[in-house]
Amino acid sequence: MDFSILKSAMALGNGRLNDVVGLDFGATGVRAVRIASKNGGFLVSNVWCAPAPVPSPLVLPREMLARAAAIAVSPPDAVAKLLSIPRPASKLDDVPFAELLGIADPQAFRIGMEIEDSTASETRVLLAAMPEAAADATLRPFAQGFPVPQSLEISGLAAINGALLVDPALREKSLILLDLGAEIATVAITIPRKLALVRQFRIGANAILRKLGENLGMDAETAMEMVGDGVISADEQVQSVFDPLARQIILGRDFVARRHNARTDGLHVSGGLFQKPFWFAPLQNALGVGVTVWNPLATLPAAPGALAPETVAQGCRFAAAAGVALAALEPPHP
Repeated sequence: MDFSILKSAMALGNGRLNDVVGLDFGATGVRAVRIASKNGGFLVSNVWCAPAPVPSPLVLPREMLARAAAIAVSPPDAVAKLLSIPRPASKLDDVPFAELLGIADPQAFRIGMEIEDSTASETRVLLAAMPEAAADATLRPFAQGFPVPQSLEISGLAAINGALLVDPALREKSLILLDLGAEIATVAITIPRKLALVRQFRIGANAILRKLGENLGMDAETAMEMVGDGVISADEQVQSVFDPLARQIILGRDFVARRHNARTDGLHVSGGLFQKPFWFAPLQNALGVGVTVWNPLATLPAAPGALAPETVAQGCRFAAAAGVALAALEPPHP
């Protein structure tokens, strides 16, 4: 099976690529990672970020101007679902995918599909849809010059896919993969060599921190700093604000366990909040599994002098940018 799964399949171009800048346009700003395919592997050559609001037009530093760009974005109305269709892959032409995604106006969305597996009686497809207006707005700054967009993906899917692309051993395991964005949490559950579940929830880091701040009588930013740094103890309050997300993950895990008779081996997380271990402890406690943070800047080899230690420490913020670049590159051959 081609495990370039979790891609949104909204490609804008084709061709062999060996040098790509991945750009993640998020609620807190834009993050960029330039990655090359070299000597059968990947190499990070530069990273860059700019806080929100993102400048318009976007002007990238010279060292980030690869010829090709892979772009990730998280518009609020984007949708991603893994669906089982009761027919073979050769008979999907009249399936109302927009309706299955809950989209009232299909012409207003860019919809991509990736077939995960198919039998004579059932096809499992990963669907991703993005508002056409959001796609146009994201691509407009790249209308001329370099980099030239090659793909457009949903950030949460790109981040999760990046972990699987970098470590092929993960494809043989049953795992929960979570990208906690500012506004949206994206969850995928895999079983060996197969994607079993994809869900998105409007329970992002901002909502969690706002609720924690309300419970503690302070603003969200202060709560994040004081609680995350251990200045004040608030273990019970933190556990309670993570509970809604943990419950959704548990429901998904139980569904996969019943359908596939598979027990998950661990949880892989990405997102800026998880640069401090304190913030994944509530999920670890609720799910009863070990947690691994997906930090591409600590995992991928880098060119000499490309990454400062403080940048590497914040690498989980660059998971979507790295993931979308990795997916666009020609897969390195062993």
